[in-house]
Amino acid sequence: MPQLLVGNALRAAVRKFPSKVAFVFKDQRITYKDFEERVNRLANGFLAKGYKPGDHVAILAYNCIEYYEILFALAKAGMVAVPINFRLVGEEIVFIVNNSDAKLFVYEASFHDVINGMRSKLEHISHESYIVFGGDGSPGDVRYEELLAASIPADLDIQVDENTTWYIGYTSGTTGRPKGAMRSHRANVLLAANNFYGLSQETVTLLIMPILHYNSITFGLINVYWGATTVIYPSGNFNGREILEIIEKEKVTFSSMVPTMYTIIFQIPDKDKFDISSVKRLLTSSAPLMTKTKEDILAFFKGAELLEGYGATEIGSTTCLHPQDQYRKVRSCGQANPYCRIKVINTKGHECAPGEVGELYAFTPGLFEGYYKDPEKTAHAFMGEYATVGDMAMVDEEGYYYIVDRKNDMIISGGENIYPTEVDNLLSKHPDIISAATIGIPDEKWGEAVKVVAVKKPGSTLTEAEVIAYCKQNLAGYKCPKSVEFWSELPLNATGKIMKRLIRDKFWEGKDRAI
Repeated sequence: MPQLLVGNALRAAVRKFPSKVAFVFKDQRITYKDFEERVNRLANGFLAKGYKPGDHVAILAYNCIEYYEILFALAKAGMVAVPINFRLVGEEIVFIVNNSDAKLFVYEASFHDVINGMRSKLEHISHESYIVFGGDGSPGDVRYEELLAASIPADLDIQVDENTTWYIGYTSGTTGRPKGAMRSHRANVLLAANNFYGLSQETVTLLIMPILHYNSITFGLINVYWGATTVIYPSGNFNGREILEIIEKEKVTFSSMVPTMYTIIFQIPDKDKFDISSVKRLLTSSAPLMTKTKEDILAFFKGAELLEGYGATEIGSTTCLHPQDQYRKVRSCGQANPYCRIKVINTKGHECAPGEVGELYAFTPGLFEGYYKDPEKTAHAFMGEYATVGDMAMVDEEGYYYIVDRKNDMIISGGENIYPTEVDNLLSKHPDIISAATIGIPDEKWGEAVKVVAVKKPGSTLTEAEVIAYCKQNLAGYKCPKSVEFWSELPLNATGKIMKRLIRDKFWEGKDRAI
């Protein structure tokens, strides 16, 4: 039986769709045949430089076609990719590169100064172990295109075990130090083969999230597996107008976005002038979808079906709320995907009854192997064959799951458990609020007090008292904020999630403990 290998997925796509456009980035377009030739040259180049199957390779780059070339080349060479969040700063990058035991660093030239500032701190990377693209880099760095030109385009005959790691996805660190989740060839190919989202060779996917993220790596592979075309959106500042322009130009049929991205699109005054009729299906994931945002998506993208998914780097794609249930199960993230099993476990270690909140554990085809060099956290994440990322959830009588909050985001005030997402969801409906984050801050009497940090719409005169009064009209008193601050913007990670940890840090600095 053929092994479930990422490289085999590309080989199959080239056999079936050699002349079809595989990837689009700005004015670049490349067919499956030409893409694989470059992948093969790069993979052969890695081996010719003395790197071996099993070696770990750090990647620091913005979204581009080369990013996928690197990922697939490493897969064919039996090497392990370590994508790095481009929003991290020096010491954070040093930690990941050293923790992952990376022996080679492939980077985009725009990060030249960042790389130069840390070379002496990287424990396993020699002076000759840097490959740069998109510019010249430093003397001694290998030029990407020169490496490809000097390498052969023949396919590789490397024996790769499907259970070995393809990439190590370092968690976003919204609640602490990032951990390296190891994901195998088999786990990723099974996700692509199951294709919970109905992609096909007719699909044109607008891929928006940074390629370093599980979402974009997964959808990049799904698109290749099924022969779809992937349109890559440049990393950096998300621009809603550019998204609508690309949808219109490339006749995009599918995209996956976090809720914040949809909200930004809806702020465009003349958004209705764009032709978005090609969009047939949309996915929202990676953060809770507020009810008002869901209503806006369905109202604006009239011809599109909406899917809401739940998953994570560790557990893969786990649930899906299908179009027919969007209004019937408004706050749900759906039922378990095929071949996925879920348990919601209470503090006593027992499965919760419907309606009872507990910690979500999942067993899926895309389950990770554990955290790299961290057996303690790996053991904590697993309960038998099931794994958790610490999300609190409940299930209803029909088997639909509801993500209540991150376990580490939960506020305990006067002995009451308060789930900030409930407050965030309410505030998303306020006409004068663009975004909001509800957190727990120190309180001598209650242990923690509920606080809201919000971004007002331009020109709004909204006050703290008005926000608190609004909450009191719609929530139980103990759930309502005791204080409100207005910021010009909230800190976001590379995937658009609000970094609540960074907001909390401001209020917990110097305290004996931090939630």
